[in-house]
Amino acid sequence: MTEVKKLKLVFGNPENGWLPTELKFGDFELNFSASNIPENPINKLCSSLILALNGIESEIIWNLEPQYYIFEFRPRTRDISILISKSEDITEYRNPVYELAGDYESIILPIYRGIKKFNALESDKVDWAKVDQIRLKKLTKLIKERKTT
Repeated sequence: MTEVKKLKLVFGNPENGWLPTELKFGDFELNFSASNIPENPINKLCSSLILALNGIESEIIWNLEPQYYIFEFRPRTRDISILISKSEDITEYRNPVYELAGDYESIILPIYRGIKKFNALESDKVDWAKVDQIRLKKLTKLIKERKTT
């Protein structure tokens, strides 16, 4: 029987507008520190999950200053894929790094749990603003609805 790969997403303690981020999926591991400029990527991640749960493609851009990681969320009928690319400039060519795919339990839930754990961290507003609570509540509602179906 094939072992199901499960994504792991961990956010460290933010400092001075930088968020240590660790993503693991099977043998693939990606570690980076993302900037909260021009926008908070955690809020964008919440929005991308909301869209994915509604079957809509989206992307999140992690600003590494000066480079970027781009996560393209591509929901399909029974699963979702995330294409991770790296770029020197948002408008330039995107260099594919890795594509991961899985179902709701192996992709969506682990990202949601990572956001919830990050939201529970105590951090100075100067270092990083709290997750948009309206967005997080909307995401939580969709997750709960999905669990009951």
